[in-house]
This record gives sequence, structure tokens and C-alpha cells, in this order.
Amino acid sequence: MSGSAVTRALHDRFECIRVRELFRLDKRLRGLTEADRQSVDGITAEVVRALARAPEAALVGDDAPPAAVDALVRLFALDR
Repeated sequence: MSGSAVTRALHDRFECIRVRELFRLDKRLRGLTEADRQSVDGITAEVVRALARAPEAALVGDDAPPAAVDALVRLFALDR
């Protein structure tokens, strides 16, 4: 996997977890207005971007260190 592919897979993995957790917590969020729900969605999307930023920065371009690429693939199970 190239650095850019791992970057995309990492973001997709985090985003999938975010959406799954919002779905799981839907009953707790039912009392929120639509505006509040949109705020929660936006805030959690920003958290995902913030979490992914550092690993993505380490993999800039397709010349990322193979050890770093391999470590992220294994750590976040990106090959599944």
C-alpha cells in the first residue's frame, strides 16, 4: 500500500467509526434539534480530521517510509 492509499484508508476507517458511533448513540441524540444534530455531526467530523492529521502528515506523498506505512496498516487494520 502506498502512503497516499494508507492516508485515504486511515481517514475512511476513522470516518466509518464516527458514523457507526453516531448511529449507535442515536437514542441518546433523539432529544436534539436538527441544528444540534448537525453541530454534533460537524464537531465529530472535525475530531476525525484532527486525529488523522498527524499520521497523514507522516505519509505525505508516495515516498513515505515503508516502515511507517506498514505500522499504520497493522495498527489500524487497514488491510481488511
